Amino acid sequence: MAVVRHALRLVVVLGTVLAAAGAAAQDVRHSAIPDFDAVAAANRGFGGFYVAGGFGYGTAAHRDFTIVDGFACPGAGVPYLGPVSLGGGSGCRTSAGLSGLTVHAMAGWNFGGPQGWISGIEIRGRLGREAGSGRLGGSSIVSIPGLAPYTNTASGTYRASIDNSLAVTGRWGYAFSGFMPFVKAGLGMARLSEQVDFDATGSRSCTVGPPVSCTSGGRVASRTSRWLPAAVFGAGLEVPLGRAFIRLDGELEAVFSPSQNLTQTLAGQALVTVTGTGTGVTPTTVGQASLRSENWVLSRRIMLSGGFRF
Repeated sequence: MAVVRHALRLVVVLGTVLAAAGAAAQDVRHSAIPDFDAVAAANRGFGGFYVAGGFGYGTAAHRDFTIVDGFACPGAGVPYLGPVSLGGGSGCRTSAGLSGLTVHAMAGWNFGGPQGWISGIEIRGRLGREAGSGRLGGSSIVSIPGLAPYTNTASGTYRASIDNSLAVTGRWGYAFSGFMPFVKAGLGMARLSEQVDFDATGSRSCTVGPPVSCTSGGRVASRTSRWLPAAVFGAGLEVPLGRAFIRLDGELEAVFSPSQNLTQTLAGQALVTVTGTGTGVTPTTVGQASLRSENWVLSRRIMLSGGFRF
């Protein structure tokens, strides 16, 4: 009988232990504070397709410009005839600082990486004008041996603008605590428009002969608009708000303009006497004007955007 009682006690103890273990297995409770990274990944993730749009303000490095026409701005090839001056400097050279407000739209795809790293590709289109202008011309006294001094005058403007651009960039960032700082780099195209209006009819180029003869300057008008290759570099910060997000970018756009030597025949030139009166000869087209400008336009731009992830 003692053996039976011990066996019954063992059965009761084992049954109690198993029942307690089963109850414990069924009473697993979830933490009141879920894992932050899991929630962020589910509700505020950075991966996938997105669209965005916003505003930007850009300022470009000064666009330097030089005109050489053989009369008001002869360069070094014509003796005694110096260029016109404006404010103590040459009126044959100027610069335009480009700036302005633009709008942009973006679409892209982000790929998630290990431990918060994000990479992606993006296409960005920008509309608007970052424009500026510079003044050309002035007056100068010309002294040639054997001739009475006379005054050369000229006037004009140079205008330039980066009107629109399109770029495809790669992005690399790191997501942590709901923020993503990133860098970007890519290639694209930008439209550079330039306009020159220059009036040198008040300038003369004289030869001391004999006989002495002078030729008046003419007018130069040039307008170009070209799509040019560009490189884009930048960095920024993106903050998700659920599926929506806001973003602040700093961008450098380097637009390459091939070397220009826009040689064109001057219009309206005329032969004049030493005193400045016309000779009665039909206006000539002697001489040429060359428009020279720098190869690079560097735009620095701040962009504020809002977007949505799908």
